Parts: sequence; C-alpha cells; structure tokens
Amino acid sequence: MKVFITTCLCFLAFFATGQITTTKIATKPKDTNVLYDSAQNFLGEDVNKYLGQELYLNGKAQALRKYGYRDFCLDYRKDGMALSNTYKPERPTNKDYIRLDLGGGTSVYDSLVGKYFKVLDVIKHPKAETEDYLYGDKYYLKLQEKGSGDVVYFEYSSKYDFNFPFIVVGFFEKLKKQCVGQSYVFGSTDLRFGKDELDINTGKSVKYELGGKWTCADVTIEEVYYSLSLILKDKDGQAMAFGYEWVVGPKKFYDVFTAEEADKYKAKFGLDLWNTILKGKVVVGMTKEMCELAWDKPEDINETIMAGKKSEQWVYTDNYLYFDNGKLTAIQKH
Repeated sequence: MKVFITTCLCFLAFFATGQITTTKIATKPKDTNVLYDSAQNFLGEDVNKYLGQELYLNGKAQALRKYGYRDFCLDYRKDGMALSNTYKPERPTNKDYIRLDLGGGTSVYDSLVGKYFKVLDVIKHPKAETEDYLYGDKYYLKLQEKGSGDVVYFEYSSKYDFNFPFIVVGFFEKLKKQCVGQSYVFGSTDLRFGKDELDINTGKSVKYELGGKWTCADVTIEEVYYSLSLILKDKDGQAMAFGYEWVVGPKKFYDVFTAEEADKYKAKFGLDLWNTILKGKVVVGMTKEMCELAWDKPEDINETIMAGKKSEQWVYTDNYLYFDNGKLTAIQKH
C-alpha cells in the first residue's frame, strides 16, 4: 500500500511540474503622460500627443469643397471605402454602387466643416505590422464630435501634414497668445510684397516701407484659402493676412524678424547695412552673420587653411561667397 501511495505521489508531482504553462505578459501601456506642448499643429510621429486634445475641422477653398472630406470612417477595422462605413457619406448617383456598398470614402463637406472633435484614442493601423511599406506611417484617431457625440475614426498619416485637415485648439490658443501685439519686420520685399498682396479691408495693393513694422492684431482663418493666418497692420492702417507658418511656424522665412531683433541688428550694423540686408543683398566687407541674414544659410561650406589663414567658400544655388577671417571678400556667380 505504501509503495502504491508513494508511486501515486511521485506521478502527481511529475505531472504537476512537467506540464507546459502559459503566462500572460502585459503589453506596454499607451504613454498618457506625454503632454502636448501646443508648439505645433501637425505632430508627425508624435501622434500620441494628440490624445485628449480638441480638434477643429478647418474649411476649404471654394473650388475644393465639392470633393468633401476624406478618411473619416465608422469602424477602423473595416474597409474605409465602403459606403456603409463612411461617416456622413457623399451618396453616389449610381444605384449599383449603393447596392454593392461601393463608392464610399468621401464625407459631405457641409456636414463636417467647422466641427469640433475630441481625440479619445490613437490606434496604429491594423495592417501596419504585416504591410509596413504601405501602412507603417498610418494611425487612426478615435474622435468624438462635440455637438452630436458621434464617435468616428480619422486615418492619420505621420508623413504628410497636408492630409491633416484639423487645427488643434490648444495650438491656436497658444499661437494667439504668442503673436497678438507682436511686431515684425520683413526683408526681401520683392519676394512677398507685390501686386498680389492686398489690403484685406480695401482690396488695394499693399504699399510696403522697407524696415516698416507690422503688428499682429489677430490670429484667424482667412476665408479664401482657409489658411491659419496672422492679421498684420502697419502704422498707416494697412492690413493683410499672412500665413502663420511663414512668420513663426515651421516654414518661417529666414528674413522675417521680430521688431526687437530688427532694432538690435539696426543698432549693431548701422542703418545702411541693415537696409542692404533687408533688400536681400550682400556686399564685400560684410560679416558672415550679415550674409546669413541676407541670404540664409548656405547649401554647403568649403574650408581651407593656409599659413594660419582660414578661408571659406559658401555655396548657394547660383552664387559662391568667399570669406577670409570672417569677412566677405568676393562674390562669384556659378
């Protein structure tokens, strides 16, 4: 009997320890502590920072409204081109399309424009792992429309800012606080201030004074191309809408200065040289700092040192600039 009991216990011990088991491992939680700092509207790969933010769906120019909005669906796991899965879809005229659940993917412009959405979640595209080359940069923003409470999904690309139709409310508020009351001075007048730059109140061409200051009176969406813009006014009361990205955003012109910067450079270089810089011109004897302010950073720099003397060649698209010991000595066209 003892032998039998001992044998059973050994068998049970072996059975208990010999089984293969599985253990659930927690996946990395979404980093909800990554805070959106309101410094940018389009966040690229930092898409998780949109979590909890409020988004405003911007309008489109008149000619583009007939194309509606794309990439809004009801279920991110289903075909976004299916008519039944498109949020507030543009109805196709072909009855066969309706019967076969085709012709979706486009939402009616008037049903969405100007709506506010809250970002509830950020979801990697379901096909990202298996088809990285096509969907590796794609995400879905889970949104709740503020007025109706509808929950929808927007397909987001981390590569292309022109596919992002929203303005982040927090970004807009910070931009307004940063810019309203700030004055700016623009250089290279031939690049921006011409017959096409019109006073928003009179429709007349803006008359530009070299070194003149333009003060931001408001931040708004202009109703021609629906770009987020600064309303800038000068001492004569002229007013123009200027895209924020060219003044303070990611595409900022190299020769846009705050009034404080302009006053500093004018005092440092003298009025004549400062006006030369504002005209986008360089002259022999200028420092590297002056040339960079006038022409922006070079595409390339070639350095040589001979007998303890350092020389540099700055390469631009159409010109070379030559410096000896930090001073411009020659300008040569390609």
